[in-house]
Amino acid sequence: MLIKILLQTFVILIALMSTVNSAKKRKSVKPQSEICDLKKMDRSAEIVFVFGRRDVYLPKNIKEMIPHCKEEFEAEEFVKKYARTCLKLFPRQLVGVILLGAGQVIRTRCKTEGTKEYLTHYSCIKNALNPLHNCMDQLVVSLVEIKKKPSNERIPHACCAFSRYIHCSARPLKKYCKDDKTAEDYIINKMIKGYASEVLDLACSGYHHGGERCNSIELPDGGFNENENELTVYRNVTTKPNSLLPPFIDIFSSDRD
Repeated sequence: MLIKILLQTFVILIALMSTVNSAKKRKSVKPQSEICDLKKMDRSAEIVFVFGRRDVYLPKNIKEMIPHCKEEFEAEEFVKKYARTCLKLFPRQLVGVILLGAGQVIRTRCKTEGTKEYLTHYSCIKNALNPLHNCMDQLVVSLVEIKKKPSNERIPHACCAFSRYIHCSARPLKKYCKDDKTAEDYIINKMIKGYASEVLDLACSGYHHGGERCNSIELPDGGFNENENELTVYRNVTTKPNSLLPPFIDIFSSDRD
């Protein structure tokens, strides 16, 4: 209960910011049916989060960053419009919090200095990309299964699934990026944690991979086995969402209107 109260207080602040921003954007209004397309929103969120997007193209120079950033900004904006138009109050606020972090990650990476920093880690990200995709896929499938649990179990299980995801993502970097000493800090702290850090820091305090609370929770495996510190698929899940956003919204806004 305390977690939900704190989370609601935080997202109300984001809602106020979102209201101000949305008031500035009244140029052309698309039909609601076109905006409220869950599959398109899910696909747009997959573009925003990068990992888990199997067709992602990693830009390898400054010139290629221009269309890459344009695509990410457009995807972010569509998810925002979807939230404003199609979601009830609390889920809308929750998405606003997530996109605040995701937007900061994108804008930082797409500025001159941020692009230079990203390019120094290009080879590492490219080499570790498939294992990083697998970690995200495991998280998404696990969240889908977690949202079927009793409401009082969903947030603790989701928190531990997120913590496992961060731990999972760090492992391939140690294997594939041995010559890039700052890769783990960049990818884990400046990319992955940045996407939902505000929500996770607030709602998931005390739930850490390998900690007492998470050790007492049996998480879904998401269709993956762990072999030699890497995930391998043993069960293909073809009906999962493209991104973590749909199950994330369901879990963290359960029991709310």
